[in-house]
Amino acid sequence: MKKFRIILLVFNILAALGLIATTLAGIVPPSKSMLPSVLTYGFLPMLLLNILLAIVWALMRRWEALISVGTILIRVIYIGFFFQIGGTSEVPSREEHPEMVTLMSFNVHHFSGTEFVTSPKIEHGNAFLQLLREEKPDILCLQEYGAVANMSINDSLKALGYTYFYGARGNENPHGTVVFSKLPIVSPKNIDNEKVLMDIQHGERTFRLCCVHMDSYQFNQDDRDDIERMRHGKIDSTSRRTFSKAKETVRQHETEWKTLLSPVVTGSSLPMLLAGDMNDIPGSWLYGQITDYLDDTYRDEGSGFGPTYIGSTPHFRIDMVFRSKEFSTLSYKRIETDISDHYPVLVSLELNDK
Repeated sequence: MKKFRIILLVFNILAALGLIATTLAGIVPPSKSMLPSVLTYGFLPMLLLNILLAIVWALMRRWEALISVGTILIRVIYIGFFFQIGGTSEVPSREEHPEMVTLMSFNVHHFSGTEFVTSPKIEHGNAFLQLLREEKPDILCLQEYGAVANMSINDSLKALGYTYFYGARGNENPHGTVVFSKLPIVSPKNIDNEKVLMDIQHGERTFRLCCVHMDSYQFNQDDRDDIERMRHGKIDSTSRRTFSKAKETVRQHETEWKTLLSPVVTGSSLPMLLAGDMNDIPGSWLYGQITDYLDDTYRDEGSGFGPTYIGSTPHFRIDMVFRSKEFSTLSYKRIETDISDHYPVLVSLELNDK
């Protein structure tokens, strides 16, 4: 029994150190070390492991339970990045909040459904339009947007009141990262081909909106199969290729933040919203940089685990809406649909009194 306790204690110490290691990505830039960024994806499994170990020690009535309990308490703030309770998904009435703004961020995956291969389908385009009729967001921040063959979605959006729009790759045939709005868009511009910046007029007030699609991991089917094998503990020579792609993407996110997004977020004199497909998870270095200046609306009013990517690789919350302090979050809703391999996020916000 004593030998068992010693082995369990050593394992417990390693698990506690592992949990701490999964929370270091926010303070260690990928250019310095990639290891914390990789370990971030293991936060929830390591958290569950430490909870289990604490229960085992408690059942044995041993003080060693305090190792995992203490480690969890030290890093308890990170739980809120991945899981929330008590939020509201119900959009309040306009009568109660006449200054409310509703925003939907959605990577529509070219209306290809949950399939990995891009294959736009009319039924998904129709489902998208029906979703808008039901939810009635004021602003759409779309990624991987493109017209469906034999279907004029742009005209349908105009008919639904989205008379203002701006695309990162042009307005004649907007595709890629595009913002559609019922509210006037002022001074729109490209940050790059996947990111746009604009001011939105809302009554007598103006706020700034940045819609982004951060660099993608560009995983092909072989990479996805490799990830599935790694999930089951099978790491082989092909895993190096997949890790290399992940490393390159995370480092690119650091570059995108430092050269493109940081000047926009930190230099805004207006209330600010940042929305889009971040292609990174809560607790990452990129997430830490953004939340130094903006608040995550999921943490305001989200509920549950809330993953937004539902493709073949592990499911995480990578589609996010951030707000500056001038906004209050009234509701946060993740909408389950098969239109895309992402779920849309609908957020209602209100500008605070001056």
